[in-house]
Amino acid sequence: MSARKRKGDAGEAAYAERCELEGHVAYPLSPSFPTADLLVLRSDGSIELVEVKTWARPLNPETIQKVTLGLYALRSMMPPIQRRRCILKLVHAVKGEDGAYRFAETWRFP
Repeated sequence: MSARKRKGDAGEAAYAERCELEGHVAYPLSPSFPTADLLVLRSDGSIELVEVKTWARPLNPETIQKVTLGLYALRSMMPPIQRRRCILKLVHAVKGEDGAYRFAETWRFP
């Protein structure tokens, strides 16, 4: 496994853990769905499709656009009733010097 893959998996796992601490349930989707990393079932009944990018540098506009289009495409495959309750989210995870991950919501579409 490459260092990039390990770093990405660690960022996804850290975000899933944070979701679970908030009372939600997070299921990993990657690598089965390359456009989303996590499916989060929120305690309020909504659904989130989340792509987590674990990059030390800022996310560039091309990456944001690629993720946006991929999440839209994945959501379009859902039944209409679930599509209305689905939130699409791009999260930028950065590992701090203390070893803890910090998360910034880069893009969100209700």
